[in-house]
Amino acid sequence: MKVGIDLVLISEFQARLKEEGALEKIFLDSEREHTKSAESLAGLFAAKEAFFKAVGKKGDWLEVWAEKDQWGKPTLKSADFDGEIQLSISHSGDYAVAVVAIN
Repeated sequence: MKVGIDLVLISEFQARLKEEGALEKIFLDSEREHTKSAESLAGLFAAKEAFFKAVGKKGDWLEVWAEKDQWGKPTLKSADFDGEIQLSISHSGDYAVAVVAIN
C-alpha cells in the first residue's frame, strides 16, 4: 500500500484559480459542474496532489478525476491506474486536506 497526503491553503488556491484557464487545466467539466465551492475544489485539488504523491510521479491533472459514489462519498479514478484508490477529503477554516491510499 502507498499513501499520499496534501494540504491546501484555500486562499492561495483561490488566487491560483484566477489565472486564465486554470480551472480547465485542473478539473474536468463534470468536476466543475458538481463542485461549486472553493473549499470543495481545494479538496479535490488536494486529492489529485495526494494521488500523485502516492504513485510517486506527477501526471496530467485531467488523467485523474473525482466522482461521487451512490452515497455521495468522493472517489478518485485514473486513466493510468488500475488499482484500488481510497480517498478521504476534509476542509475546515482556511485549509483543505486529502489523503489517498492505493493498492
